[in-house]
Amino acid sequence: HYKVLQAIADAVRIWNDETDLSHLRIWGYRNVWYRFDLAEADLIIPVTLNSMAIIQSTFMNCYLSQRDASFPSFELDGPFCDLSQKIWVEQHQDLQLMLGRDYWYQNKNPHLRAVHGAVYLKEMDVETFLTVARKLKDSMEGSTLSP
Repeated sequence: HYKVLQAIADAVRIWNDETDLSHLRIWGYRNVWYRFDLAEADLIIPVTLNSMAIIQSTFMNCYLSQRDASFPSFELDGPFCDLSQKIWVEQHQDLQLMLGRDYWYQNKNPHLRAVHGAVYLKEMDVETFLTVARKLKDSMEGSTLSP
C-alpha cells in the first residue's frame, strides 16, 4: 500500500504541474496498517453486514494472493478482509459510544439500523495529499530532502 501511495503521489505531482487541480479532492483511506482516528475523519461510510459479506466474498475470490498475507498483522492471523471488518466494527462501536446506541437501532433510516461497521475516510486537497505522502516517505525512508 505504501508503494502504491507513493506512485499515486508522484502521478498527482506530475499531473498538478500540467493542470490546475485546485478542484480535485482525494479520499484517503487507512485500514490494516494505519488508521484514522475518529477526529481525523471527514467522511464516514456506514457498512452493513450484507456489505461485509459481499466484500469478504470479493476478497476471497478475486484477491487470491492476498488471502494468505506475506506480512500478516499481529492483530489477526487470517485474511486481511477479516481484519478490515474487525476494524470497521470497532470504528462503529466508537460511533455508538459517541452518538448512543439508540441513534443506530431506532433510526428512521433502515440502512442505518442495519449498520454494523464504519469506514473512516479523510478528504484532502492536492497540496495536503502530497504533503502527507511526502511526510510518510520521509519517515519511512529517512529522507531529509524532498523533491
